[in-house]
Amino acid sequence: MPKPILLKPTDIEAEYGIKKRALAYMRECSRDEGRLRGPMFLKDENIILYQRKSVVEWLIRDTVKFDVPELQNDKNDKSEQNILKYQKKTK
Repeated sequence: MPKPILLKPTDIEAEYGIKKRALAYMRECSRDEGRLRGPMFLKDENIILYQRKSVVEWLIRDTVKFDVPELQNDKNDKSEQNILKYQKKTK
């Protein structure tokens, strides 16, 4: 069965884990600021729908960050220790 193209906020919460209240807050901010915050949405009277494509694009663009710096503990090169000059080296 193909996935639906248009999703309700409850569908987004179930599939992507984004809370309905967070989506409502982003819609409210979009109306107040005059620029889109969050995924693009369609509103007709009391019905609010999101295109699956716009939700996925928003998740990739605004929530996934690939330029996270490497943690010092994850470094494999243990040959040079980071010891300050005033500290004594231990054997």
